[in-house]
Amino acid sequence: MLKLITIFLAAVLVVGSQSLNIGKVGGYTDHPELIENSNIKALVKYAAEYLASTDNLILDEIKITGVQTQLVNGINYKLEFTAQSVNGHNKLTTCEAVIYERFDSTRKITSAQCN
Repeated sequence: MLKLITIFLAAVLVVGSQSLNIGKVGGYTDHPELIENSNIKALVKYAAEYLASTDNLILDEIKITGVQTQLVNGINYKLEFTAQSVNGHNKLTTCEAVIYERFDSTRKITSAQCN
């Protein structure tokens, strides 16, 4: 009986994560439909502010080029974007940031870097 309940709960979790359209548990899933999403734009702005404060990298004309999500105990957002580096003689740079957002909406930058 316990095995049957365990299998049922696992099936509910898998179906539930698919119906949320967030992604599969454990792996990243591409979400090009989120590129214009206001929450994603806010996350990219958050990453740009982080890069300005930690790497002294001022970014302008930010364009989001890719969004991936990973369902964990919250959601990891892997964001790819291009921007003009203001303090790098207006050089176009490509950046990637991973931001963990808990279900209570608290955020933490896991990694952020530009080439």
